[in-house]
Amino acid sequence: MSTTVTFLFAHGGGFCKETWEPIIRRLKGSSVLQAVNTQFVCFDFKYHGSNRDESAAAIIDLDDPAGPRVHHPAVELTAWTSAQVLQQTRALQSNSVDTPLIGIGHSMGASALWNVETQYPGTFAGLILFEPVYGNLKSGVITNSDAITTFLVSITLRRESSWPSRAAAEEHLRNFNNFAAWDRESLEAYMKGALVEDKATNKTVLACSPPIEASLYCHKLLHLNDHDLMQPQCKIFFHYGTRTKIFFPSIFKEISDKWPHIYTMENPIANSSHVMVLEKPAESAQNILDNLQELEPFHQEIQPDEDLDARL
Repeated sequence: MSTTVTFLFAHGGGFCKETWEPIIRRLKGSSVLQAVNTQFVCFDFKYHGSNRDESAAAIIDLDDPAGPRVHHPAVELTAWTSAQVLQQTRALQSNSVDTPLIGIGHSMGASALWNVETQYPGTFAGLILFEPVYGNLKSGVITNSDAITTFLVSITLRRESSWPSRAAAEEHLRNFNNFAAWDRESLEAYMKGALVEDKATNKTVLACSPPIEASLYCHKLLHLNDHDLMQPQCKIFFHYGTRTKIFFPSIFKEISDKWPHIYTMENPIANSSHVMVLEKPAESAQNILDNLQELEPFHQEIQPDEDLDARL
């Protein structure tokens, strides 16, 4: 067990580092990881969880009532999330130069991991990405990105975000219809980081306020040209949910077919949406374990992890 592998987890927009806890618990209990020294690193992106930042006001633009938009520095999503991921990787590499780094990300976090590897090839020894936010407007695939943005912004701005106590906040979220499909352990983990106490109002609030979260959905989609897509020096795995509305499998299949030595398009996770890592943590963890067995130093004959199944 001389080799130590570091897993860097990057969460999605509106979430927090704690949302990975149910998945990490399962990974730690798997026999796949027992022969390798591992460390797990999670962090909060700016505006999220412990890195809450309300210093800049979000401006809601209602010029088109049918399509509200929000202006805020967070809208430059690809730039600042990638910069934060790069900062994390450099800090980890400065402490352990020869330690392989495997990135595991969801949504905007997945996109940031991917973008860093294309800009700085060899940063990662592998990437496991759950629905990275990505689009190619020239691909011929109809993505309806404006309609999706309008929908996400509209429902986010209507979300309740302040409560008189933490107990009231947790009660609301446990009964919130939009979270009904979430695994209960995942919901509890989310609430640990997503709810904070606001000193100015003495209320419990969402760390990432609805206007700031809504601004995330107004960003320009990450798009990589062929030169960029060829740059990664590690295997990259794509995962998605069968009920997703904002991930377009045909785009990723085209990428995987064109560069199969880099990219692998995995089968979708059944009965799950864009937030499959919160809805299906057991399945998500098993998919991660399957991918790890294709990466060094975990490479071995792929087989179901019976130990994991017994502990779910």
